[in-house]
Amino acid sequence: MRLTKGISGFDAAHLIEQDMRMFQSMVYHLVTSEQRAKVRQFIDQAPFVYMQAVIEIDGETLTILHHRLMPYIAFAKQEVNSFTFLSKPHLHKYFPMRKCLEAETLTTLLTKDEAFHSLSATEWKSVSYFNSQTIGDVMFNSWD
Repeated sequence: MRLTKGISGFDAAHLIEQDMRMFQSMVYHLVTSEQRAKVRQFIDQAPFVYMQAVIEIDGETLTILHHRLMPYIAFAKQEVNSFTFLSKPHLHKYFPMRKCLEAETLTTLLTKDEAFHSLSATEWKSVSYFNSQTIGDVMFNSWD
């Protein structure tokens, strides 16, 4: 996957912020359509470059991440200070007009190939400073 300028949240003035209410409605559609599913909470906090929905489904706590500046969705298990990305292809249908990313994509090691990725110089500096190793680390970061 090619990372575009602004995807980290830095140098992103040219990108349009995604709507939290639309994300909430998609999550509510999911939990009302799936058996044994419920919303635990929605989280929308700066400096995070993503919005979160914490749901319970089939006895499992699942965090759904919606990128704040791009129409990308990721599914994860929340760890202490990070996420373990998961693949949940059966849930993709609840997020129309969004690209649901697979764990394989998000855990792909980030190549420091400036010709391939179009991140800005500021973003590359943050990648180095925060020691971001994977595509998911850059896309769903909490850099400040």
